[in-house]
Amino acid sequence: ATFRDLSKPMGALGEDRAVQFRERYELLAGMDGGMDGSDAPPPFFYGTHYSCAGYVLNFLVRVEPFTRSALALQGGSFDKADRMFRDVAA
Repeated sequence: ATFRDLSKPMGALGEDRAVQFRERYELLAGMDGGMDGSDAPPPFFYGTHYSCAGYVLNFLVRVEPFTRSALALQGGSFDKADRMFRDVAA
């Protein structure tokens, strides 16, 4: 298939991923999810959002103004090249 099945969330594209996310949710739900006044997080499927600022900046690091923003995020210097680029031609 060329496109993903849009009837399923990103975490359920494959059965292995779906099982992994369901297990995480059930584990967190078993910890009362902060409902009892504890610091336990509420149950969730995904630990991060697919478009958090760091992901966007790393993807657009070659385009201004994102280059300057990425530098600010990394304390004034670019992140390690091995984490930023797999292939320079890409």
